[in-house]
Amino acid sequence: MQQIIRLVALITACMFSFQAKAQTSSAPNDEIRQVLEFHNTARKEVGAPPLVWSEEIAAFAQEWANYIAQSGCGLQHRPFNGRWKQRYGENIFWGAGKTYTLQDAAKSWYSEKKFWRGSVINGKNWSKSGHYTQMVWAKSTTIGIGKAVCKNGSTIIVANYDPPGNMMGEKPY
Repeated sequence: MQQIIRLVALITACMFSFQAKAQTSSAPNDEIRQVLEFHNTARKEVGAPPLVWSEEIAAFAQEWANYIAQSGCGLQHRPFNGRWKQRYGENIFWGAGKTYTLQDAAKSWYSEKKFWRGSVINGKNWSKSGHYTQMVWAKSTTIGIGKAVCKNGSTIIVANYDPPGNMMGEKPY
């Protein structure tokens, strides 16, 4: 019986992994190229090295975007433990009323730059500028992004960064 349960779990995991990768790879290469260039332009402004795209991290991000879209479309970060445990830095975008692109999400995160004053990350400045500082976190080297459409038509975009940024008490660059 345990072998059957393991086999079913393995098949389910493989199907879910295939679904996430298929949806991630269906993003137009131009859209990925544009959002990566946008991130790297923002990083260049502050002297941070460029990010590279990771299909593995994109599949991880897609998995969470799918989960959010299928479970009510509430804006939520991955938890710190359990099945959905977070392994990377994470930015999330939610939009309704039109079709949103990866670039739209990145521009939204970048718009927080106006709140960043250049000090170390702390509880006061993180909430207003944390998406921006994750984008330009100098120690992050790779990125992957997933996108899903909710039942109500709104869009969820999840970006994951490795290594994660926004460490309290540190500067992003």
